[in-house]
Amino acid sequence: MSTAANPWNAVYNFAGGKRNTTTQMTTLRKPEGTLTTDTRETLHLMLDNFTPEDNEQDDSDYHKQIRTHTQQPTTRANDREFTIEEIRDAIESMDNKKAPGKTASTATFKTTRFKYYQTP
Repeated sequence: MSTAANPWNAVYNFAGGKRNTTTQMTTLRKPEGTLTTDTRETLHLMLDNFTPEDNEQDDSDYHKQIRTHTQQPTTRANDREFTIEEIRDAIESMDNKKAPGKTASTATFKTTRFKYYQTP
C-alpha cells in the first residue's frame, strides 16, 4: 500500500527504524550570522576555518626550526621533492573512515582540500 493511500506507513517505518535518516549538511552559519547558500560556499567556509594560514609570525620556536630545516637544500643524491602524483596517491590510499593526526580531519576532507589547493 502506498503512503498516499495509507499515511501510517511512514510512521510505522520511522518507528521501526526503517526510515533513511541520513542527512547531508549543506549549510553552515558564517561568522556574521548568515548561512552559506550552496555546497561550494560551505566548503570554502570549512577550508578557511579548519585549514589555518601559513603565517610565519605565528610560528613557535619549534615551527621556526622546522621551517628553517625544510628550506635547506637536500644533501643526498637520491633525495628529491615529492611529485603531485605521489602526494595524491598517499592521500587517496588513506582510510576514509580514519582521522589521523592532530587535526582529526578524515582522508575525504584531505582529498577535497588537496584537489582544491593543488597547483600544477
